[in-house]
Amino acid sequence: MDFRKHPRFEVNVPVEYSGDEIAGKGAVTNLSLGGCAIFGESAVRVGSFVELTLRMPKPHGKVVIPLAVVRYCVGTKFGLDFLQMQPDQETQLRKYFKSL
Repeated sequence: MDFRKHPRFEVNVPVEYSGDEIAGKGAVTNLSLGGCAIFGESAVRVGSFVELTLRMPKPHGKVVIPLAVVRYCVGTKFGLDFLQMQPDQETQLRKYFKSL
């Protein structure tokens, strides 16, 4: 049974992340309004705070998540909870999910 607040979608979206002495690129492999999982260039630490820039496919453009926290890390795969998001960025994600 899945107790997540938001449904997750399997995706392959390029992402750039930075913060807390972390900077890298990778791919978002699943995504929701509340968080995502990323395969990154290197391992990150649980509890680190990052900013994300998701390079959504056309016509959706980029989505910036100004604050997310790393909740788990296994090798170079890590999961994030979104802590801050602007309403227009949430709207972009909702439109993207409808297109899937």
